[in-house]
Amino acid sequence: MSFQTSASPKAAVLLFKATMAAGTVGIFLGIYFAFTDPILSVKVAAALLVGVVGVISFLRHSVFWRSDQARMGWAQDNPAFQMEVGFANLALGLVALAAVLFSWGSVAYGTMLLSYGLYLAGSIVVHLRDAGASDPERRSRVFAKVLNTGIFAAALLAFGVYAISL
Repeated sequence: MSFQTSASPKAAVLLFKATMAAGTVGIFLGIYFAFTDPILSVKVAAALLVGVVGVISFLRHSVFWRSDQARMGWAQDNPAFQMEVGFANLALGLVALAAVLFSWGSVAYGTMLLSYGLYLAGSIVVHLRDAGASDPERRSRVFAKVLNTGIFAAALLAFGVYAISL
């Protein structure tokens, strides 16, 4: 399968699906292990929900930025905003993976989960701004974006508080 970084949304759609899969598995395993091994629960949550999701999001936003623009219905010649968002995701993702790899403990896992949760909660403002967009298709996607991001941010924040409390 070939990926294009031009106006084809194919690569970004695949990366977004991988993000959703990592997030879903992370939430499921985090909840599952919370009942048997709380530290493993938050370690897995930090690795998947922040680490893997952050790195995949970096690839989607910064490496495949044209494809991501096509997926989102954007048209910008200057990808500076997407680069900034991508590198923020990468920074959080890599630190979360380091915390897990080097077993920095539940406070470190919780800090990464809370940080990413707050970051994504803030991004809801960007999605809400689209509610006033003149393009009806862009407006119609606002509810799904806000709902998806809100659920994911809430899961991150819940796991973060749980991790800090251990």
